[in-house]
Amino acid sequence: MSGCCERKPWFMLCAGLGLGLLVGVGMLVGALAANRQAARGAGSALPETLLHAMSTHGADNFAIATGPVEDDMEGLFTLDFLTGDLRCYVLNPRTGVWGAGYRYNVVQDLAVAQGKAPKFLMVTGVASFRGGGVANNLGSSMVYVADANTGNFAVYGVPYDRTAAGRGGVQVFPLVRVAVGKAREDVGQ
Repeated sequence: MSGCCERKPWFMLCAGLGLGLLVGVGMLVGALAANRQAARGAGSALPETLLHAMSTHGADNFAIATGPVEDDMEGLFTLDFLTGDLRCYVLNPRTGVWGAGYRYNVVQDLAVAQGKAPKFLMVTGVASFRGGGVANNLGSSMVYVADANTGNFAVYGVPYDRTAAGRGGVQVFPLVRVAVGKAREDVGQ
């Protein structure tokens, strides 16, 4: 009986090593097959998807965000918490320098309490308006500004002129207020 027990640890070690070797070889064969399939351009590959990222960052008294204004051009939005000035800067695609500047003061739209420091939040989004009106002449990007103290918010558009940008012209206009609202009320109230 003592001979059987002495052989068992060796048997278990050999069985474990053999099983581990078998799993490793299987993984190697699978990886090689996957690489070969990818090199042949198999139909199981996912289609290419272009991503467009917008970003926002804020500090105590200032926030910046980016958002698309035209197909291949984005704007840099800034919000000065001390003055309430919302600005958008757009590079000119022909000259590579700032070719457009837009400004709007958001204090009245958001009903910021006199003497109280606002707590602004700002993000950008994308909109494509159909139909008539002022919103039809706006670039792709919308900028949303809210005051966390009051719960009031507003959305602004960029009156970007593609023709002027194509000629290399400079654009200086006010941002366009599209809508205002209150976060503490339901839509339509």
